[in-house]
Amino acid sequence: MKSSILLLFMLSASLHLGSAAAQCDSLGYQAEVYVSATGDSLPYRLLTPDSVVPGQRYPLVLFLHGAGERGRDNYEQLRHGAALFSDSGARRRHPAFVLFPQCPTGEFWPAITRQDHFGRVPNPFPGAGAVMSRPLRLANELLDEALARLPIDTERVYIVGLSMGGMGVFDLVCRRPSRFTAAVAICGGVNVQRLAELRGSRTRFRIVHGAADPLVPVRFSREAVQALRRVGVSVDYIELPGVGHGSWFDAFRRQDFLPWLFETKNEQ
Repeated sequence: MKSSILLLFMLSASLHLGSAAAQCDSLGYQAEVYVSATGDSLPYRLLTPDSVVPGQRYPLVLFLHGAGERGRDNYEQLRHGAALFSDSGARRRHPAFVLFPQCPTGEFWPAITRQDHFGRVPNPFPGAGAVMSRPLRLANELLDEALARLPIDTERVYIVGLSMGGMGVFDLVCRRPSRFTAAVAICGGVNVQRLAELRGSRTRFRIVHGAADPLVPVRFSREAVQALRRVGVSVDYIELPGVGHGSWFDAFRRQDFLPWLFETKNEQ
């Protein structure tokens, strides 16, 4: 027992910490801070498996929250989705490392502006070659840090995001088409011209959107689904009639959400 606790501590401490010791909340997520080589920082939470078996490798989930959970408190990003992974039954059936970085107030995962986020222009999303936003760049570095330091099954690396985070999912997968095994984009959107970059990608998508979303138009997801299918990418599309912007509640309530995610594996 003591050796297992020590191993978990060493695994979590191997990531850059911004405080003397990681703090756990009631959900079991450790509060940590990623510090880049240039001294830039991004707060995040880390959920580890209940027990880490030496020699065994585990899935990794990167979760990108929505605009309403931005800040510097390193807690608000857990409002939606965190309990889904930390549930005792889920941790028993699907042991995994789960990262919840927090985007600072006033910034965005994708390189968009607030009015664009609400769909007031036809194509508000960054195109090919656009500079990665600072928060997404740091989240991407954090992902690589975790892959290098933790016992991760590199054939089971997943990304999930809602609203602004769903847009971030598309942005990061387009930049790294061979990195993610599965991607879940909830009420998000993307410059569909970029999706041609995913031709031949093995990343499997689940896209969820409320048909009555007043903030992020459902057409963003419909267009993304069509574009992905045109280049041969596997897409599971769920459109929710009468549902507004909070479609993540329905997405997370689905009994197949975690099985769909964790049972997806790239075979070499």
